[in-house]
Amino acid sequence: MKNFKSLFAFDRKQQRGIFVLMLLLIVVLAVFIYVKQKPKEVLSLKDTTTYQSKVDSLAAVQQRRRDTIYPFNPNYITDYRGYKLGLNVEEIDRLHRFRESGKFINSRKDFQQVTQVSNQWLDSIAPYFKFPDWVTRPENSYKNDNTWLQGRKVVAKDINAASQEELKKVYGIGPALSSRILQERGRLKGFIDISQVRGVYGLTDSTMIQLKKHFYVTPPSGFLKIALNTATEEELLSIPYFDDYLVEKLVEQRTLRDGFKSWDKVMLTSRFPQEKLGLIQLYLSLD
Repeated sequence: MKNFKSLFAFDRKQQRGIFVLMLLLIVVLAVFIYVKQKPKEVLSLKDTTTYQSKVDSLAAVQQRRRDTIYPFNPNYITDYRGYKLGLNVEEIDRLHRFRESGKFINSRKDFQQVTQVSNQWLDSIAPYFKFPDWVTRPENSYKNDNTWLQGRKVVAKDINAASQEELKKVYGIGPALSSRILQERGRLKGFIDISQVRGVYGLTDSTMIQLKKHFYVTPPSGFLKIALNTATEEELLSIPYFDDYLVEKLVEQRTLRDGFKSWDKVMLTSRFPQEKLGLIQLYLSLD
């Protein structure tokens, strides 16, 4: 009993310390209860006009950036760029066939004659055409027949039968680039269109123009396009730009839509490589 009483036998200094400690605990507890019970202020925006105008302004800037068309040379429109500009497959093919002949488009009139685009499309896109100075300045223009090449005879050959040494004869193609072209040809089991060569890493537009003067493409014997709406999974997997996941999703979307009616619907498929649409259309049709 004596030991128990001794636990409460504090001197005056210890008693003051205990008192201060208890006082601090009471203050902390009181503050905690006060903060807990204090009603929360509800955020209220009486006038959102200023904030909404800023949001609308930022959205407008973003939209302008997305829709902006920068000046470009129409001679180098790719399949994907042509699609984004509103050209159909036939119009893009006409442009590419014209360019493969070694000729250039030098005016909006030339562009319409070659591609047969509508006046409405031409009026909306042609203002963004940008041609070299020697085209736009008559005093410095050159003849379109490339007379400086006269006397140089080039015999074109099927690129699917070309050797590495023959590829290296093209200005701009060395050992590394010619090797990559042959590797791509092997992966595709033969080119079916000259545009497929453009996807080889390191091949520039200027080198591609030179290559087209020396080589053309003859599709493999018996090659036929695959009908997307009736193709089996095995047939779709034979397309070099497809993988298992994409084929699965294409078949799934085809079933849900009861067949694809347009390429716009095809491109909605998960992970569809939109930038390769033109190349994919070389192997597929919607018929």
